[in-house]
Amino acid sequence: MDDQLLMIGCGAGALALGTFFVLRMLVGNRGDDKLRDRLTGKATNDRAVDQGAAAKGKGGSASAKAMFQRIGQAAAQPFMPKSREAQSGMRETLGKAGIYNPAALKVLVGAKVIFLVLGVLAGHLLGVTREGIAGYLMCLSVGGLVGYLGPQFWLKTRVKSNRRALTYGLADALDLMVVCVEAGLTVDAAMQRVGQELGLAHPPLAREFGIAHMETRVGLSRTDALRNLGNRTGCPALVSLASMLIQADRFGTSIAQALRVHADTLRQNRQFAAEEMAAKASVKISFPLVLFIFPSTFIVLCGPTILDLMNSPLFN
Repeated sequence: MDDQLLMIGCGAGALALGTFFVLRMLVGNRGDDKLRDRLTGKATNDRAVDQGAAAKGKGGSASAKAMFQRIGQAAAQPFMPKSREAQSGMRETLGKAGIYNPAALKVLVGAKVIFLVLGVLAGHLLGVTREGIAGYLMCLSVGGLVGYLGPQFWLKTRVKSNRRALTYGLADALDLMVVCVEAGLTVDAAMQRVGQELGLAHPPLAREFGIAHMETRVGLSRTDALRNLGNRTGCPALVSLASMLIQADRFGTSIAQALRVHADTLRQNRQFAAEEMAAKASVKISFPLVLFIFPSTFIVLCGPTILDLMNSPLFN
């Protein structure tokens, strides 16, 4: 029994370690260290040291990240989708999640393969403690299924969180764009300026504005760049913003007034969403209240009475 517990513990540790490294490889550096260095004033002093350490790469996080990327790409190579349509769909999903690394597609497929193997291993370690072949096969299949679908669930969660972050910061960005447009800047210059100012407060939105501005600089029209901004993120707020700016540019209406009205609309929608969540809370809390709190209360209140009745001459 001790050996089985040791094997289960080793398998769980290996699964957790693999999950951590693959997620770290997919997410990458989120800029927390850069923000902390900028707030503490160490970014300028430590930049040369960081560049030297990155160049050496001896035991650093960059070398470990590159190694696990190579492992993920090697594991994904036999399982990569061959058609361009399947690859385009997966890249579109990664783009909606805010992941634009060219190697992210191979890393995602490799993560599915690696987690599949780790899930099957964990299912095997749990299955050996069960009695019968049916329990072993069930643990093996459930472990493999969870391991294979785990990266896909993580990606869907990342897409939702990225859309939420974009929607949350868009109202503040529109207020800054109104100030920039009323000061005489064009829409492209205003997006660039707002993207620079929101780099710390709302990094996902600043990145998307920066991409849209770079597309206009390489020769793409403003209409196509705004349309790509909505299609690339899949965020309804950015899609409506792109449509509004395109219509305002086409019909010659005031862009500053349109941006101000759109910002007020976004704030009202956010307030309505908060009120909706508050109204749903009373309904959601009723299920744990009925299933867990009420039975516990009845047991505490009626338990002594029931015990006294059971010990009374009526039941003896």
